[in-house]
Amino acid sequence: MAIAYPIAVGAISLVFAAIVARGRRAHHLVWAIALIMSSLASLAYVGALRDSAAAFRIYYVLGGLLMPAWLGLGSIYFVAPRPIADAALAALVNVGAIGAGAVFAAGIDHEALVRLDGGPGTGVLEPGAWLPITILLNTAGVAAVVGVAIFSGVRLAQRRGTGRLVLANALIAIGDLIVGAAGAMARTGLPQLFWMTMLTGWIVIFSGFLLSSTGSLPGSGRNSPRPWAAPTGKTPAA
Repeated sequence: MAIAYPIAVGAISLVFAAIVARGRRAHHLVWAIALIMSSLASLAYVGALRDSAAAFRIYYVLGGLLMPAWLGLGSIYFVAPRPIADAALAALVNVGAIGAGAVFAAGIDHEALVRLDGGPGTGVLEPGAWLPITILLNTAGVAAVVGVAIFSGVRLAQRRGTGRLVLANALIAIGDLIVGAAGAMARTGLPQLFWMTMLTGWIVIFSGFLLSSTGSLPGSGRNSPRPWAAPTGKTPAA
């Protein structure tokens, strides 16, 4: 049964990624990458349940280390001028590479790996440099998502934004916080709650993605923007 939950999350995340990528804006592409990371991490977790240390490392790099930060990067591309967003991308790629290297260099507690039963895998990786890097990237990702949601609210209050954008960013922020709470749910003694909470969070996030994409998805009836374009001086709410 522990295998069914990550497979479901992986499959649904992949479907969501395909839909979001059709938005053809830079932030859609980045969000789609985050969803693909979630999907691959979920499938790697299945391998970790077979006591594969390599699969667990892949699961942790994609799902625990990188995915939250890429989700935040999508929010930055959603509102920031292109040079700022590109600088954030460069920083994320470099720090993420260092973090991934640290995860693959860390020791594995094989007893904890064998006991993996559907939870997030706390205690499987032995302490090392990966931990502060993970905290940094996760914090930056959440700060970006929540910060953009607040920014959209301020823009609306100044009557320079739309309620749709505020709601879209609020849903993404709420979903991100739900995904972040998944680990806590696993500590209730019901590890399947980890994956159920993850799935709930991604559904909420995906709702925000769709709302932010209104009018830019192919076939929406409105002029589609240039593929993978991003704002260069104005925010979408300007």
